[in-house]
Amino acid sequence: MSGAVQVWNPDEWELFAFSLLQSRHGPLHVHKIPAAHKGDYGIDYYCPKELVAYQCYAVEEPIDIATRADRQKKKITTDLAKIILNQAEISKLFLGSPIKHWVLIAPLHDSKDVNLHCAKKTGDLRAAKCATLDASFEVAIQDPSAFPSNAVAAGMSALSKVTLSIPFLTQTELESWAAGSSDLLANVTRKLKKRATPDQIEDVVADAIKSFLQGNALLDALRSGAPDLHEKVMSAIRSRARRLQFAGPQTNGSAGEILHTELDALIAAVQASAPSLSIENAEQIAYGSICEWIMRCPLDFPNVQ
Repeated sequence: MSGAVQVWNPDEWELFAFSLLQSRHGPLHVHKIPAAHKGDYGIDYYCPKELVAYQCYAVEEPIDIATRADRQKKKITTDLAKIILNQAEISKLFLGSPIKHWVLIAPLHDSKDVNLHCAKKTGDLRAAKCATLDASFEVAIQDPSAFPSNAVAAGMSALSKVTLSIPFLTQTELESWAAGSSDLLANVTRKLKKRATPDQIEDVVADAIKSFLQGNALLDALRSGAPDLHEKVMSAIRSRARRLQFAGPQTNGSAGEILHTELDALIAAVQASAPSLSIENAEQIAYGSICEWIMRCPLDFPNVQ
């Protein structure tokens, strides 16, 4: 399945982008334009030394690629118009030197349509021969992949809350996993028959597969975007798995009671190890890990026939 997506509110995204830009230009060379007083001129941050202006924009996730691209293009058009409208004041910010680059900083750039739109706006603004803009002025869009991984990791580590959105799992993806994982499917079906009635088992197994795949998607997203957070979560999961494998389930009750106990314990362990991770994500990761334990061992329901 496709990866999980970081959910940003505008303020968090601006702060995160600020840390990335400081890593690129140096803390003394990046300045913020507060939007609270008379607008932001279509610029959130600027670097006079490099003659580059930045605007931050995070769409509300989850959305599809086409919708994301459309909103990014509209944002580019709207804010570049502010550059022209406020060119006299902007020229003062850059001490009379013409701007060479205007960059939209977004959490995710995944459509060439936005590149084409940037190229079109570059041509339009060069043709306008605005004195505030350099003759080689260029419009661009960048996401965190344009920055060093250590800068991205440092910015993620500083966040007070990390929330990831899991994409919808299609029936095709579900069937594809089942076709290529017959042993795991047999394991989870055999074990969950101890919890579900014959008329429920198909739905219960399907839910377990979805939880497993979604949990893995969240862990993959953390591994690439927040490795420190990922390691903390994985440490908690490994610790609980070792204990379960060595000592068995904490209760000798029904399959449902065992699952409740193990889920509660793992959710608490993940939250304790990674308090900045959203409660929803901690629960989703725990569900996915429990389902994986059922598929691969070490979790079974030994006293349930």
